[in-house]
Amino acid sequence: MEIFGKPSINPFFFYTGKSGGYLTWLILALALAGIKLPGSHSWFINNLVGVFLLLAGLMVILLSLINLGSSVSIGLPKGDTKLKSSGLYAISRNPMYIGMGLVTIASMVYTLNSFVFLAGIYSIIVYHFIIIGEEKFLKERFGKDYDHYMSKVDRYL
Repeated sequence: MEIFGKPSINPFFFYTGKSGGYLTWLILALALAGIKLPGSHSWFINNLVGVFLLLAGLMVILLSLINLGSSVSIGLPKGDTKLKSSGLYAISRNPMYIGMGLVTIASMVYTLNSFVFLAGIYSIIVYHFIIIGEEKFLKERFGKDYDHYMSKVDRYL
């Protein structure tokens, strides 16, 4: 199994969008460890909501990884894959991205930091376009099976 595939959109946006999201996660981890960026704000309610979103996002990511099994890749897979439509993928065509979005939003809410907010919004927007690129790939690869799946299951929820 190759973990790295071809970006589904322009590589600049693909990698900067992913990096922006991962950076928000790193800043959240630092904030949870007590290391806060200048300009961050910490109140009980935003911390509570942020932790809740983080736990929900991590749970969705974990279940998505379990559902995908060996089909996990960063970018479009190069080898043969099977269309996954069970587990969380029976509820959403993109549960992994929903989980990642929840962790990114958790970072934004927990830190209430302008930089984290901008990086998070950029990442979420780029992920939307990554998903559209992946859908095009999946339609080409799986044809009518993917069309049928799309008709039954929403892109997000």
